[in-house]
Amino acid sequence: MHRPSRQHQHLIEKIASKESRAKAHNRKPGKRLKQWRKWAEAYKGLATQA
Repeated sequence: MHRPSRQHQHLIEKIASKESRAKAHNRKPGKRLKQWRKWAEAYKGLATQA
């Protein structure tokens, strides 16, 4: 089953978690975060549409 709104919400939570961990340890967030942001942007339109 394809659930864009659920996938979008999960990505937003992952991004927030990753950013907070990076900030707590004074490190850069990492390469995957850039990809997750790109996917979240792609799902944004589908999530609001569904």
